[in-house]
Amino acid sequence: MSTMFVQNATAFAAPPATIRKRATADEIQAGLQKRIDCLAARDEKFRGCTAPRPRPSRARTDSAPNWTVDGFPGLPSGGFGRMVELLDQARREYELIG
Repeated sequence: MSTMFVQNATAFAAPPATIRKRATADEIQAGLQKRIDCLAARDEKFRGCTAPRPRPSRARTDSAPNWTVDGFPGLPSGGFGRMVELLDQARREYELIG
């Protein structure tokens, strides 16, 4: 019986809290640009794409990102999905400060 309780308790346990790196808009923008540059090294169509400046946004929950961007200058046709992946990854990693 106790084994069943432990298994059920584990199944309903909350996921571990994610700790984000606290960074300024300049630091986040530089990090995004590095990711874009790495992508451009693998896929030429992303050359010329630049990272936009992050701006604060209202987080819907405590664990939601507190920033977003307005588009990607130089984004190639067909590249939107990949840029969204890069952005989502960075938004999970960084909390915007100051």
